[in-house]
Amino acid sequence: MREDQEWPEVRILGPVEITGSSGAKIDLQPQCRKVLALLVAAAGRPVSTGQLVRSIWGSGHPPHAPQMVRSHIRVLRGAVRHKTERALTTSTAGYRIAPDSCVVDAYRFRELLHEARTRWPLDPVGAAGTARAALDLWRGAEAMPDVVDVQSLRAEAAYLEELRFQAEEMLVLSSLRSGQTDLALPRIRKLAELHPRRERFWLQLMVAEALSGRLVEATSITFRQARHHLVKETGLHAPGLERLQRELLRGVQSPEQLLNLITQSNRSVA
Repeated sequence: MREDQEWPEVRILGPVEITGSSGAKIDLQPQCRKVLALLVAAAGRPVSTGQLVRSIWGSGHPPHAPQMVRSHIRVLRGAVRHKTERALTTSTAGYRIAPDSCVVDAYRFRELLHEARTRWPLDPVGAAGTARAALDLWRGAEAMPDVVDVQSLRAEAAYLEELRFQAEEMLVLSSLRSGQTDLALPRIRKLAELHPRRERFWLQLMVAEALSGRLVEATSITFRQARHHLVKETGLHAPGLERLQRELLRGVQSPEQLLNLITQSNRSVA
């Protein structure tokens, strides 16, 4: 794909939409957006008419549902066409959007997140920038909120939103490792407030506070808040939280040691 060419863009990190090669947003009917999202979620695998019908309407679909699917496919085919190339192809196996024939924000997001994970041990500044670029692709906090009445798309949206949480964690982790504690602290504090049952956000907040000279706040106020949300409200154990508090009270202040304690804890409460 040449960088100087204008390609149609499909977006699902927010409401489902297509921006044509001219840059204009293309209006799509609700069921057409569902067909598009199902094809994007298939990640290059063909999806048959029957699969699309069952996903959108279920077993009690109207008799003309296959015709409606074919009509939506014609609309989408025109929308994602780039010059003489066809991004949406048809075969005996079904319909397929070729991943390299148009720009899909979810595909790019996953690529950037993978790159950030690869870079962060040796290049935390670069990893932070890459994670930030990945998060900038999101238009709001939810993926595909306009089509999640389709069960498979609801599951795909939940998966993408979990990856967004991981990108947020990577951005904060990389910022802390590169010494940008003052930049990381407000972000991770807000994330812990918005998602109080994710242990990793609380761990990162405690480390950010400790590294910025707020050790008492980290080991008392923040620890009690985190324990309330993670243990008292859910009835679960939070070993990573308690281990981090012990290490902070023991006097461990090495950024490397504290960040290792974060990366060793992978559990979050749903």
